[in-house]
Amino acid sequence: MTELRGVGIGLGVAQGPVARMAEPSPAPEDAPSTRTPDEELARVREAVAAVARELEERGQKAGGMAREVLEAQAMMAEDPTLDAEVSTRVNAGKTGEFAVYDAFASFRDQLAAMGGYLGERAADLDDVAQRVIARLRGLPAPGVPDPGHPFVLVAKDLAPADTALLDLDKVLALVTTDGGPTSHTAILAREKSIPAVIGVAAAKDLVDGETVIVDAAKGVVISSPTAEELAAAQHRADARAAAASAPITPGALKDGTAVPLLANLGKPADAAEAVELGAEGVGLFRTEFLFLSASQAP
Repeated sequence: MTELRGVGIGLGVAQGPVARMAEPSPAPEDAPSTRTPDEELARVREAVAAVARELEERGQKAGGMAREVLEAQAMMAEDPTLDAEVSTRVNAGKTGEFAVYDAFASFRDQLAAMGGYLGERAADLDDVAQRVIARLRGLPAPGVPDPGHPFVLVAKDLAPADTALLDLDKVLALVTTDGGPTSHTAILAREKSIPAVIGVAAAKDLVDGETVIVDAAKGVVISSPTAEELAAAQHRADARAAAASAPITPGALKDGTAVPLLANLGKPADAAEAVELGAEGVGLFRTEFLFLSASQAP
């Protein structure tokens, strides 16, 4: 048994075989283009637009926080400053693939240098670049593996577009080697109640098929667990599932002191789900979103 430490997201625990996310495609070579700059730029802009629309469509399908995250990522893809940087490289004779890679990498490095919340947006930018380059190469976009059975997904980091549409009947838990508590992987894992441990540098050595325990409450991934550890983890997972399915009662402390459970709402449509989960009222409502998502004063 080996404990690999990271940052746990939520209090869940899960176990299962590892399935690793494919490594990113190799960086394009800095070779001169055989097309004219206008032809290269047209290819790039078509690819960027297609990727942005796909991200928006995934957001519409996923809903909730994922929709906001993916719409923001689509805006990243079509950022005018990035387009100008790509154009500069294409006009210098670079291929569209290399121009996208190099321009996005320069912005990525700036974000990473800022650290914190902005630093963790670098992974989002990497994902957009990978998707645009894949489209330019005529290849499928990077995505979640499908080994044909439930699994623990292990990745360097997970793109919002992939996290948003995870099949929760198959993905038992998430483990990433990179990222932090404000990464979009963490935010969306928390929203979907997926047990996750992120920033586990040693997870790079986990191999497909080996069984692990992902303990978000303790912030550890246990490789080569014993039968006793597997049984204890399953007992905890069962207890959490039973608690989650218990009848909803008014909020109160153990001694009976009433403490109302109030929801944090981003939009009116979120109220119905909050009631289903036991909310007795609204503690915070983001009224600015009423204006940001409307064409006239609500």
